[in-house]
Amino acid sequence: MDLKILDLNPQQESNIRKILSNKLDPKEFSHVRHWLSKCFNPPRLDEQKMCAFDQILFGFGVELVEGEWQNGYWGNILFTYVNMGFMEIPTIVHHRDKGFIVDSVENLVIKTNRRARCQNKPARQR
Repeated sequence: MDLKILDLNPQQESNIRKILSNKLDPKEFSHVRHWLSKCFNPPRLDEQKMCAFDQILFGFGVELVEGEWQNGYWGNILFTYVNMGFMEIPTIVHHRDKGFIVDSVENLVIKTNRRARCQNKPARQR
């Protein structure tokens, strides 16, 4: 994953790389711990990673873009992403077909041949 386009400081880049390689537990981040304290069933690890990325990037929450129904695991979620304020700003995305990538939401919606529709509701409240 090319993190250079995100214009990160060395600590941010290091933390993101460690989380992606499972060398840093997302629970080390206060936003993840706060979220987990409110859950009866803990969120999946990929969801915890996205929450940690949101805190690292100083994002505005984790949101989603819907596509066609795939299966019981992904449902109709095409990808989740850290909201950086504008759809054309590059961000970290967890795509159901591509895994963790860096791209803008605008690019991904244009590139996809599926019908995608943005949701304003944070992904972790769905």
